Amino acid sequence: MNFTISKAEFYEALHKVVGVVPQKTTISVLTCILLELENQQLRLTGTDLEVSVTISLPVKAEENGSVAIPAKLLLEIVRELPDVPLNIYSDMGDKIVIKTEKGLYKLATQPREDFPRINIEEGDVSFDIDSKLLSRMTDKTIFAVSNDELRPALTGINMTLSPTEVSFVGTDGHRLSRIVSRKFSAPDNAPLNIIIPTKALNLMMRILNSEESLKVQVGEDHIQFEFAAAVIYSKLINGSFPNYERVIPKDNDKKLYVNRELLISTLRRVSIFSSSLTNQVRFVITPAEVTIHSEDIEFGAEAKEVIPATFTDEWMQIGYNSTYLLDILRHIDQEQVVFELKDGGSAAIVYPENQDADESMLMLIMPIRINEEPAGNEEETAEGDVEQE
Repeated sequence: MNFTISKAEFYEALHKVVGVVPQKTTISVLTCILLELENQQLRLTGTDLEVSVTISLPVKAEENGSVAIPAKLLLEIVRELPDVPLNIYSDMGDKIVIKTEKGLYKLATQPREDFPRINIEEGDVSFDIDSKLLSRMTDKTIFAVSNDELRPALTGINMTLSPTEVSFVGTDGHRLSRIVSRKFSAPDNAPLNIIIPTKALNLMMRILNSEESLKVQVGEDHIQFEFAAAVIYSKLINGSFPNYERVIPKDNDKKLYVNRELLISTLRRVSIFSSSLTNQVRFVITPAEVTIHSEDIEFGAEAKEVIPATFTDEWMQIGYNSTYLLDILRHIDQEQVVFELKDGGSAAIVYPENQDADESMLMLIMPIRINEEPAGNEEETAEGDVEQE
């Protein structure tokens, strides 16, 4: 193997691929990135056996070949090099050399034969999707996904295709985010309902640049995102996504209208004084304002702030986890937000007041039970769970 490439191009490709490389594994070759050089094209591949990414780059090549190089070490040295052309070539069979005008760096390699072979397969369902739409739908839902490996179905995003729309849903049992877009032409063999691992979607977001669209292929147990110069292959998550439609309230008849930025800034201040265990803030809502309280009994700290709002009922009190609520508010990109409420013990629906005609966004957050006179060591508990309700 012998080729020349600019430092900037090489580092950008490495940075995208290294995101899939596992930090801890019993299979040492998985900590490597596979470089394959053929016909003036360099392919960089990383995998953790569940998700794989391959990026192709044009290079000035003198000799074809392939080699597996430790990802962390390669990324660190390339990052620190000046922005000059790099000559990279094999040396003595088990080393790779990175040569610049003033430097020479040698890295030990592993046999290419030990690196898992990634088989790119044709999917049963294939469609093109606008890259900006895919990025937006991922961003608006991935924050709500669970990291609890005991509930694997909740560790990914549920994607559903129908003849006229595509929807993404993420939930961790305490909050839920759903976005539906009708700016989509479904394939003839829709409908489709799958759970995509967040790792694959995070890699997809990292690779998306200015491409207008990408091709998606879905097989029985896998999904592929195909870009102009990259492919992401991922196994799907087995299991059934919870019936979230069943827990979205249909009888929340009270509406609270509030400025999003004002509520975010207030929550950030008041939540500093909340319990580190529950992050609880308490809303006392009246027709013209919301009073937001927090208290940390352990440290004797408390805070209260009043902001203007419009409420369609007389009075209501409800508690929330401020971290969850802030996450929801930060992913709404409208000035005014609406809370649909029933009572202090029921889930709230949150959404932007004005939505695009071709899009529907809905967030759901479970309340925290408010202890009016909490004992010194008593913990406040969540009122419900999206999955169990």
